[in-house]
Amino acid sequence: MKSYEKLLLSLGNEKFTEEFKNILKNLNMSIQEFSELSGVPHSTLYKISKGKDFRVSSLKKIVDTLKKLESTEEYDVIGIIAARPSLDRIKTKMVEVKGKKYMLKEYPANTLEDCITSAIMAEREGVKAIICAPIVSSSIEKVVRIPVAVVIPEKDAFMNALDVVINKI
Repeated sequence: MKSYEKLLLSLGNEKFTEEFKNILKNLNMSIQEFSELSGVPHSTLYKISKGKDFRVSSLKKIVDTLKKLESTEEYDVIGIIAARPSLDRIKTKMVEVKGKKYMLKEYPANTLEDCITSAIMAEREGVKAIICAPIVSSSIEKVVRIPVAVVIPEKDAFMNALDVVINKI
């Protein structure tokens, strides 16, 4: 059952708020990010998450957004496999490149095995390409048939890490 169907079925009882929160959690999306995608004000979504009343027009925008997120017809999905701290730095779930929209789907991984499992899962879910760290890219390329690109940390990231470890010595 699609998430928007579950949400609509929970209307009129106390489970609506929990269902809405679960949907955002499953999408790995904050209220602010969902607000940007849906056009529903952040404050309205916050009130909904706290069990307050809302307008039918807000519900329609929420359902329409969930339908778009669950449909891959309007945009391609790019999987990003990384450790949670790296994924937390991603500020948006939708990007536009060369006039085409792409949804970024996160796959948290902490081990090589997690990365390979996530890559296989991403391919099965219809992801069009994967972005990952250079250290796992060659292993991932061996198990999937979709394009794999690597993300190389900025030079400042290494210098910041060096500062951190030096301060710990």
